[in-house]
Amino acid sequence: MRAHLFALAGLTLLSVVLTYPLIIHLGNRIPGPPAPGDNLEYVYKVWWFKHALFELSPATPFFNPDAFYPFGYPVTLSETTLSNTIPALPLTLVFGEVVAYNLTLLASFILSALGMYLLVFGWTHSRSAAFVSGMIFAFCPYRLSHMGAGHLPLMGTQWLPFLLLFIDRMVTHGRRRDAVLAALFYVLGALSAWYYAYIYALAGLVFVLLRARPWRKLLFTRRFVIASVTFGVICLVLLGPLVWPVTRLWSQGSRPGSLKYVDSFSASPLDLVYPNVLQPLWGTALLRWYSQNPNENNLYLGLVPLLLTAVALVSVRRRRATSSSTGRQDDDGRRRLVSAIAWMTVVFLVLALGTTLHGKSGPLYIRVPASVERVFTAGMTLLTKHLALYPISSYSLRIENHIFVPLPTLLLYLYLPFFNAMRVWTRMAIVSIAGVATLAGFGWAWLSGRLSTARPDSRLATRVGLALAAGLIVLEFAAFPFALGMTTVSARPVDQWLATQPGDWSVMELPLSKGLSGRALYALRTHGKRTSTGYGTFFPQAFNEARPVLESFPSRESLELLRGWNVRYVLLGSRTYGQAWPALERACNDSPGLRYALAVEDEPVYSGDRVLRWLPGTEPAFLVDLIYVYEVL
Repeated sequence: MRAHLFALAGLTLLSVVLTYPLIIHLGNRIPGPPAPGDNLEYVYKVWWFKHALFELSPATPFFNPDAFYPFGYPVTLSETTLSNTIPALPLTLVFGEVVAYNLTLLASFILSALGMYLLVFGWTHSRSAAFVSGMIFAFCPYRLSHMGAGHLPLMGTQWLPFLLLFIDRMVTHGRRRDAVLAALFYVLGALSAWYYAYIYALAGLVFVLLRARPWRKLLFTRRFVIASVTFGVICLVLLGPLVWPVTRLWSQGSRPGSLKYVDSFSASPLDLVYPNVLQPLWGTALLRWYSQNPNENNLYLGLVPLLLTAVALVSVRRRRATSSSTGRQDDDGRRRLVSAIAWMTVVFLVLALGTTLHGKSGPLYIRVPASVERVFTAGMTLLTKHLALYPISSYSLRIENHIFVPLPTLLLYLYLPFFNAMRVWTRMAIVSIAGVATLAGFGWAWLSGRLSTARPDSRLATRVGLALAAGLIVLEFAAFPFALGMTTVSARPVDQWLATQPGDWSVMELPLSKGLSGRALYALRTHGKRTSTGYGTFFPQAFNEARPVLESFPSRESLELLRGWNVRYVLLGSRTYGQAWPALERACNDSPGLRYALAVEDEPVYSGDRVLRWLPGTEPAFLVDLIYVYEVL
């Protein structure tokens, strides 16, 4: 137990160091930029759940009447992330939403490392191997990138190792208690992110099918069937009341209309081996050659983890040869386990590649004769539009005399229930990262075992080797000081002014690229008014239908619409409009339906970025904006 506590202390210290400077800004800053502001969205949600439950009673935290006014916003149109927001409630009540958000992020690193540590220790009985695996899984670029993007739901990776652990026990022992624990950890993962509801369910199914070979011997036993039914019933009881209203609301939301959009969030095989772009020494230099999305496509698996994975696979082949001659059951069991993990890793790497094969800058195309291209296009149109369970309205990847390479993920999207809600397929990679972390642990366990038999001073050599491996992993995965910068969570001057204005009315912030943002949503926390915009995964259908009118502002139709929505003040980000602003300002000043109120300069809130400025088209022009306020008459 003492050794496990030391490991936990070490993993906690690494969590603090590798997320620096988060620890020194727990109460006033959050990782990542304020635009578009997923981070501020979830800081707001952490506050909103507390506000709705304890200050607006009776009220439900699943519906926010103050966003997208007058329609209100069903919070389940985006992630409610209940396994984060509910545990954060005590912290929010005592310390506020910023501290609660940051500590939840930090806890996800510690728990992800601990979960992988316990999983690998249970399989290898090696504390050093478990420590290495915990490091790889918790501090992988995938997790650090999503922290910078403000994707609090996707930080809930800590439940995956526990899920795999108890599913494995369920398969090997068929005990109902293991099924109960597996179901509880699956529910926690699903309640962290609906993406993980799909991904973890598929991962569990794939792992069972691979682990339970031969199927006839294991899958159809009475104990396993009872355990499986127990697992399904618990998941249905706990998730069913939430899944039904969520799917009903999502069906009313917008959906991708083209294959091009669905495909745009695919990974390239290069993403898996291209070095970490958040690394402080070489990350920004690498972006000059390969400008990948640091939030979604930073999937680097690591040189050290991959080398240790190779060691694990080679050792299994040797064990196979040995076990076949000696008949040792433990070697055969380990070989089957490693094989199942390896194949699961490969499956999810393929799924993470998305709907078509990508290269450095997009889908890979192969030049073909025109006749071949016509046949291919006809087949793809039939597949995606006419035969699909979830048809795509527009086949939009066609290039004359070229074809692309479809991947299996496209079939999941088109033909499996609910998978059309998946947008970013790169997130499938988290299962592969867990697989690589696990296999790396097996590789390290084999190396340390060989070392112990070859050297009398093996304990010292093992410790030195562990320190070296840990140091190299930290070097590869490092992102501190945090490469995507930190945002100060403070009230905007314009929101402080709005808070002083009497009355019950709504605010509209334009252009919509600025109004539909996490920062504009968090502004509700400051000024206490309503807003006719908001932020989330899907927007209310009524709002989507009104967007063309809003974009015509200050037309007569748009002003009539705003009056109907009880909008009193319109906030216009002049720098966000860019070259269009002078003409828009003249139109506003000439409009009899508007009256100029004031212009307020934003205060700088974003600092420390080392990555985003290198990416073309990502410079958020409105981070420090000059906001013009007009009153609707």
